[in-house]
Amino acid sequence: MKNMNKYIAAVLITAGLSGAAYAVQAKESGVNDALAAASARVTIKSAIDQALNKVPGTVVAVEYENEDGKAVWEVEVLAANKSVHDLTIDASSGKVLSNQVDSNDDGDDEDKDD
Repeated sequence: MKNMNKYIAAVLITAGLSGAAYAVQAKESGVNDALAAASARVTIKSAIDQALNKVPGTVVAVEYENEDGKAVWEVEVLAANKSVHDLTIDASSGKVLSNQVDSNDDGDDEDKDD
């Protein structure tokens, strides 16, 4: 029984240390993402302006991401007709890379040709 208690204690300690290491890594990643976004060639304001030029409406979310090694801004816009557009803006050039309209029926994104 004492060996079992030692084993359980060792497992719990290992799990706790692993969790703490993961939390530190997640925190550092968030800081790195914030620094990367702050140093992006295209600012968050410029990305929002580009998205609103493409789809007039209300911006409901903006996120800086790295997609396949390319820095992009993901901008979600609620258009006047209540459709939700997910636009991808190149963080280096400001070019609109994609404009996807959220479908109301199944939750999947539907590409819009433009």
